[in-house]
Amino acid sequence: MKNLTEKLLILIKAIFLLFLIKSKLFAQTFEYSENYLEAPLIFSHETTLEGISKIVPIGGDFSKYSKIELSKVKNDIIEPTEWLKDKMYDETGEIVELENTLRSEDSPLSDPIFDQFKHLPIYIDNTIEQLASNPLIFCNQVSKQYNKNGVFFELNCTIPFGFFNKYLVLRLQFQDMVWYFSKITSLNYYRLKDLLIIAETFNVKR
Repeated sequence: MKNLTEKLLILIKAIFLLFLIKSKLFAQTFEYSENYLEAPLIFSHETTLEGISKIVPIGGDFSKYSKIELSKVKNDIIEPTEWLKDKMYDETGEIVELENTLRSEDSPLSDPIFDQFKHLPIYIDNTIEQLASNPLIFCNQVSKQYNKNGVFFELNCTIPFGFFNKYLVLRLQFQDMVWYFSKITSLNYYRLKDLLIIAETFNVKR
């Protein structure tokens, strides 16, 4: 019994050591200022992604809508362009939830002052309907771009909510035999620009 316990302890130590070595050899990093926080990314349900980290600005009530999420893709990707398009459909639930919040009775958008603008093209009242039929209508074509780590694929989307926009950028990059998925999102264009600058600093350190 004693020998079995000792063997189990040795095995546990060995697994822990391998985990530390792997983490040290392949550490995914971003560069950002003290105005941002980084935390582990944990998904609440089973997904094809393995969460790595999340970067959010330190700020007020709307800061939670601005973030970078970095994940590893668990399976192989044959067609990056089609994978990103399919992933956009997965995002519709979160987008609908946001729209419901913005259009709730307590939202500023429910104020009668906005009724006069509802006939204008910039005021889209059926975003949920369009998302259900084809969310890609709000996106540009998937583009192939380059950064210091090589080639990456990007799907850039802008979803209108009356006088608000939800900016959503989905990226796939293959490095060290791993597909990395980044989701960059914000309700503020200038914040989006800052987040994209941070996303450009992504690196896998050995």
